[in-house]
Amino acid sequence: MKSAYESFVVQALINYYNYDYGMFFEYLDENVIWYGPNKGQYIVGKDNLMTYINSLRPTIRFRVDDVQTKLITFAANVYTIVVSYSLTCRYPDEKEKVIFQRVSINGQKFRDQDGKIFWRCPCIQVSNLSEGKSAPGPDDVRRPSPVFSKEQDSSPRLIFPGENHSTVYISQESIRYIVGGKGVCCYVHTDENVYLVHMLLKDAFAKLPDFFYRCHSSYIVNLKRVVYLSGKKITLSDLTEIPVSPKRFSEVKKDIDRWMTEQTK
Repeated sequence: MKSAYESFVVQALINYYNYDYGMFFEYLDENVIWYGPNKGQYIVGKDNLMTYINSLRPTIRFRVDDVQTKLITFAANVYTIVVSYSLTCRYPDEKEKVIFQRVSINGQKFRDQDGKIFWRCPCIQVSNLSEGKSAPGPDDVRRPSPVFSKEQDSSPRLIFPGENHSTVYISQESIRYIVGGKGVCCYVHTDENVYLVHMLLKDAFAKLPDFFYRCHSSYIVNLKRVVYLSGKKITLSDLTEIPVSPKRFSEVKKDIDRWMTEQTK
């Protein structure tokens, strides 16, 4: 039996594919982070996401089938829900394609000035799994990524405090980057998932080995994943773009160049 949280998320997704965005956008945090399903697709901020989605012409008809949900994490102030489903896309020429998709959604609890509780989504990850006759279910969510999997197996695990006195153990090699959140929390983005940990970004940084670098007041990156640096951003090996403060660009470039040079000695 689905929880009320799972039912709400499923209904918001179904409405979204019917081009009814009201419920979906109401649920999003103002600083929501969205990435996927396209390679390198990364959008920060509710307004930016609304602009992007509203710019798409509704020329494709969608049908959502075989919905499966799993409540991965639930604590007093946060939950993570994974939804897997088959998505039939019918194009203007009447051709159809079926995509098996998985969406990982984080929910965080807030109170307004009157003490009323409401939930907002600070992070969404969308993955196109495959095309075929059967879809992987939500229980597959924590399978390690084939990329870096050998390093992850032998990599030390870092210990982070989670919500409601829980503990999160994360392979240090699997971490791609970390984003600071509101209050005493941050989001650890790994190859296979996004974890909400209950600590300040500066304290998370203190736990990390020397191949992690704080390039921005809100971001820490794994230098082993860095492939490109421009005046405004760092691009990782999966094409994720991380912002760099223009005022710090020279300092960031110097530090990254130094670290890269040391690796070749």
